[in-house]
This record gives sequence, structure tokens and C-alpha cells, in this order.
Amino acid sequence: MSSPAELVVLPELVLQGAWQMTLDHWLLKAVDAGVLGPVLRFYHWPWPCLSLGRHQRSYPARWDALAHQGHLELVRRPSGGSAVLHGGGLTYALVLPITMVAGGTGVERYRFCCRWLQGAFAQLGHPLMFGQDAAHLTSSHCFDRATAADLVEADGNKRIGSAQRRSRRALLQHGEMALWPSPVLWRQVFGHGPPAGLPLHPSALPHLQQLLRQALMGQLGLRHWRCWQPSPMAWTTMAPVAHGAWSGCPSGGGSHGPIGLRCWNFGVLGTGGGVLTEHQEPVNGGHEGLG
Repeated sequence: MSSPAELVVLPELVLQGAWQMTLDHWLLKAVDAGVLGPVLRFYHWPWPCLSLGRHQRSYPARWDALAHQGHLELVRRPSGGSAVLHGGGLTYALVLPITMVAGGTGVERYRFCCRWLQGAFAQLGHPLMFGQDAAHLTSSHCFDRATAADLVEADGNKRIGSAQRRSRRALLQHGEMALWPSPVLWRQVFGHGPPAGLPLHPSALPHLQQLLRQALMGQLGLRHWRCWQPSPMAWTTMAPVAHGAWSGCPSGGGSHGPIGLRCWNFGVLGTGGGVLTEHQEPVNGGHEGLG
């Protein structure tokens, strides 16, 4: 595969959790099929959402109760790891062709896929390093520990939690940046307070996203990016998955098994299979400033 000439960036979307997870899975399949890639998107949530890791088999029964009471949405991610509470932060999904990912081990792939995050936060005066906790430690939620997949500040405060899923020809990395976590909601869900927030005003989010995009492009050696979004046809193909595969709660409480993961026969995308609504969005004459 030849090296892509540009980064595909999706517009910032505020969707319910099941749709967010379906879209990220769809993007992984699209990059795996060679239709898109590399892809970056940032997104927010219309209400609090608790996403479970792909293989997370058990969790506290109170999470089901909170979901049934309407306090949060409970979904399952296509990526691994443990539960992440979304809301009061910034979520990203990065999908790369596997040929662009350096590293033969899982730890090496995480280090490669987090380097751009470290670069951008260093520019903001918040240098980040990798966590030191053992990966085999059991924990019901992501921010309860910091492994080699996570980024922490010098005082040990976890800033970014990450999870991956690798297909044959592509790699998806999910990440949650804890910016303004809600103490009340965290105590409801986890029984303790959240990590310290970042002193960043919401109005500064576009600047943060620009720094992150530039850092990623610099790492990948890309000078162009374009804004792209799925076509109406693509959204239609995602609908059955969004309504079944990533949403809903298992009956009988969280200790009895995972949310159902239905097999999605994605097929091979053609030019009419979703890559319909796209346009060039040049910056500085079509080139991304790389410093």
C-alpha cells in the first residue's frame, strides 16, 4: 500500500453512544478495506455515556440501574480496555492503515499512536508520560489505573486513557481526554471522585483540536487534510448496527455477561458505498502548518 497523501478528518459530531461506536467500527472497516485512511475524528456526547470495553464481561449492577433510570447511556466499544465515562471531556478516534503503524508489540503500537498526543499537550504546558501500572491488574473502569497504554502527568494524574482494536489491515485507537469531569456523576458511577480536570476553557477546544491534528500530521509526515463525512447511504447501512450491536443492557444485571455484539457483515466499500459527501478544506493554501 502506498503512503496516503492526506489525513481524513470528520466534522465534530454529537451523537448518542450507540451511533458513535457504530461509526468508529465502520471507519475501521473502511480503512481496512482501503477506502479511507488515515482517519481522525473528535466528538462529544449529548448526555453522559458509559462505554464498556469490547471484552469486558462483568461490571457493577448499579451501572445497569443508572442506565435504566436515565442517568447515562450504557454502550459497548469496538475497542478493548475497561469502562470509560464520557461527558466533560473530549473523545477521539484514530484509524490508521496497519502499514503506517510502527511497532511489533502492543506496547510499541500504543507508544506510536500516543506520540502526537504527547506533542500537543507539551505545547500547552502539560507534558505527559506513559503510566506504569501492570496491564493485568483488574479494574472495572479505565481511569482507575494507568498502564503503558495511558498518558499521565508528572504527579500521576491520568489525563488520557486509550484502547485499541486491530483488524487485518487497520488499527483503531480510542481515547478519552479528561478535561472537566463531573464529581457528582463520577461518585454515582464509580463511588469516588474524578481525576483532576484540565484548566482549559471550553472556548479553547478548537485550538486544542488544531494542535492535536497538526501534531498527528507531523508525526505521520502528512501535509494535507480534508474534511469528510459519510453519505446518507452509509448512515443507512449503519442503522441496524447502531440499534442492536452496541447498545442496550444485558438482562439480569451487569455480572451476567456482555452487551450483545452482533456480527456485522460490512462487505467491501465502493465509491458509492459511503464516500459520497466529501470536500477539500484547505488551510494555509492547502498545506497544514507543521512548524
